[in-house]
Amino acid sequence: MRHLLLFASLVLASCASTQPRPEAPPPAQGQLAHGMRNCPSALAGVKTNLTNTPEGVDLQITATDPAVRQQVLELANIQAHMGQPNKSEMVHTGMHGGPGDVGRCPIVHTATTVTFTVVPDGAQIHVRATVPADVPRLQAMVADRVARLAAR
Repeated sequence: MRHLLLFASLVLASCASTQPRPEAPPPAQGQLAHGMRNCPSALAGVKTNLTNTPEGVDLQITATDPAVRQQVLELANIQAHMGQPNKSEMVHTGMHGGPGDVGRCPIVHTATTVTFTVVPDGAQIHVRATVPADVPRLQAMVADRVARLAAR
């Protein structure tokens, strides 16, 4: 009888909809709320270094693992060809829509041009403000995003 009561209480407890869920571990690249599917800085095992330039920022994204390094180059190429975000989509979905001022990837596309060059162990992504007065704001935004990625 004791085992039957224990079993019944376990079944009822597992069916209850008010059971609190355990907090999930921090997500990996591609599993964040909006994916970061196209962000080379979000790949596991990469290092992102930021250098401010007169026109914006350079992000050197490198990896020691050859497979990850190849992913960095592929994603850098995607970033260089994205262009401006689709501002008609007012919600950030991680698929290059929305206003472009939200997100976690340090590669900002709003009012910028994005290009890249291949460097040893990865890519250097050049993010240039299209309006010179926007350079300090762009540099601060990118620095904040790099710091947040490094902290996770």
